[in-house]
Amino acid sequence: MANGPENCEDLDSNQVEEGKVEITPAEDEATQLRDKLLRLTAEFDNFRKRSVRERDEYRKFAVEQMIVELLEVYDNFERALESAKQTDDVSSVIKGVEMVFKQFAGILEKEGLQKIECKGTEFDPYLHEAMMHVEHPEHDDNVVVDVCKPGYYLHSKVIRPAMVTVSKKTEK
Repeated sequence: MANGPENCEDLDSNQVEEGKVEITPAEDEATQLRDKLLRLTAEFDNFRKRSVRERDEYRKFAVEQMIVELLEVYDNFERALESAKQTDDVSSVIKGVEMVFKQFAGILEKEGLQKIECKGTEFDPYLHEAMMHVEHPEHDDNVVVDVCKPGYYLHSKVIRPAMVTVSKKTEK
């Protein structure tokens, strides 16, 4: 390339317009590709920033519907407390609290929460956390005999393992 500058940036726009410097097709293509790369880089950066904003916004409001449903439970608990303060009928208070509890459990189940059923099953370290071992003549070794604290799945993922008591064989 003896008749042109070594670098495209050394070009003077007046020289190009007057035709004094020839731009080869390769230089023209390189300039176009560079411009395209800069545009794509800017578009990608904008996309990344928009995605972060949208993800943050989604996280902020993802639980909105469940919160609205839980507000009903909250209101019912307030009414139950006020009612309990004004009555001596313990059975009606218990009945009211049971109704609110069922409403609360229904909302959680609808969202995918399931209790891990484990009493009488074989101990599984992925589902259970052994709190203690007890000798139990009626059960085989390594069977869950009592649940200290229930465990839960959210859809198919264990979000809290059950805290259990596990049997061990009776020593003779």
